[in-house]
Amino acid sequence: METIRLDYLKTFQIVGKTRSFSTAAKELQITQGAVSHHIAALEEYFGAELFKRAANGVEVTEAGGILAKAAEKIFAEVENAKIEISETKQKLAGVIGINVSSIPGEHIIPSLVAEFQKKHPDVRFKIRAEDSINSLQNLLNGGVDFAAVGTIKGYSEKIETLELGEEELVFIVPNNHELANKKSIKLNDITKYPYVNREETSGTRKEIERILQDSGISPLRLKITMELGSTESVVTAVSEGRGISIISSIASKKAQAAGLVRVLHLEGAETTRKLYMARPKRPLMKVSEAFWDFCKKYTPQTASKR
Repeated sequence: METIRLDYLKTFQIVGKTRSFSTAAKELQITQGAVSHHIAALEEYFGAELFKRAANGVEVTEAGGILAKAAEKIFAEVENAKIEISETKQKLAGVIGINVSSIPGEHIIPSLVAEFQKKHPDVRFKIRAEDSINSLQNLLNGGVDFAAVGTIKGYSEKIETLELGEEELVFIVPNNHELANKKSIKLNDITKYPYVNREETSGTRKEIERILQDSGISPLRLKITMELGSTESVVTAVSEGRGISIISSIASKKAQAAGLVRVLHLEGAETTRKLYMARPKRPLMKVSEAFWDFCKKYTPQTASKR
């Protein structure tokens, strides 16, 4: 390799952070072989070993430590250059990357983006659906400019946020379930029935666990039959009698209107959660800063509880 490629340096940084070639590959969405190739090319360029095996993965060598400091400075300078170049443009244009979890992604972001593009038609958006935790992690890794999510648990000190909306989490059961004719249920009663859960990195799941713990109920008491990757798949599983679940009130309205499930409210628990737009704690390009300012003026949506 005659010159250093920035994507190879990014791979080096992620391997150093995760201490794992396979985890880095997953985070970068490339093959593990590609990760190995990037690191091998850098080692050939510098003529030194950058990583060595350790008991819990890999760790940087002395040479790797030197490169890590240099890479951090290089990416900082590149980011500053991008910002300065963006600010030289008279017309607001560029690409804004957003990771969105299911509820803000389906019900808030489309109209928010459409309103912004009415004023700035030359701005393009790259919007990708992810669960909340992966969205926030990708934000911190510099993969996107913003993340629209249903929880910021564990990340609130690392990011800046704006409130996009508020909704209630509700209980759903199959239409023929013994609870189907009830209007509400006590939170503790959900431990009596098979439960369909979201995946571990879901914002909805994190909020459900918070509600349970605040009510003195361990999430381990749930009789979990399966874990699924989207609200839609949870609704389908419940409608087919695989169990009961707790989901977004916004999503539940569509599911009940379609005759798929029955919706019950949870008694004796604070089931309201906020939806957020998050950004990193660093300057962004001019076009992204303009979008953030636009979001500040956005009127949060509130889902009625009854």
